[in-house]
Amino acid sequence: MKQFVNDDISLFATGSAGGGQWTQASGGEVCVLESRGDENESFFVRMNRGEAWRFASSGDLEIFLLSGTVYSGKTLLAQYSYLLVPQRSTPFIFNAVDDEVLFFVKRRHPEGLIGKLGLIQTQKANWVPGLVPGLHVMPLFSSGGENTALVRWDPGTVFQPHRHFGGEEILVVSGVFEDEHGSYPEKTWYRSPHLSRHDPFSISGCTILVKTGHLNILSEDAHSWGAG
Repeated sequence: MKQFVNDDISLFATGSAGGGQWTQASGGEVCVLESRGDENESFFVRMNRGEAWRFASSGDLEIFLLSGTVYSGKTLLAQYSYLLVPQRSTPFIFNAVDDEVLFFVKRRHPEGLIGKLGLIQTQKANWVPGLVPGLHVMPLFSSGGENTALVRWDPGTVFQPHRHFGGEEILVVSGVFEDEHGSYPEKTWYRSPHLSRHDPFSISGCTILVKTGHLNILSEDAHSWGAG
């Protein structure tokens, strides 16, 4: 029987690449952050040069490359690449180019929100002003009430207190993200449940990958870190 991890989405949950439990898998190592009975998952994958990771199971995928570079077919994916993979596009393979590759995977069920394979090389993409001074947003994906974006916080940025309809997941890409519940350094994953409230800020500055609107019944009113 499969063992679930952080499967109660009514609860706060957190994990990190540095403090998580890693297990050997074909093509690398995996650190499971969230694994639920409805087959939704969040996890890290770590690879070394020459290893190949094969995506073959069901579900739409969102993938964010935290460190290193990989080939997917003939396409070279640089650090901080964001990849959208609809279920029908699997299987496909990542081949590690560098000595240490780390990427984050979000597997979503039911599949169908992602219409086509997509790649955003975020280091070359544009930022737009956020809702408060010091906040910069790069929208990545929006469908069915779900929203994914990169959000960059200048040092000392404070966001207004707010609630999340449909919940929120945060992956700290760099720096330290903070709220009244704690501080979350680079490569930390943080999940907040439906209608949770917090007062986020960053003293030193940070960049985070944010996903909202997917932890309850989907709604067009789901909160988004949209541009102002």
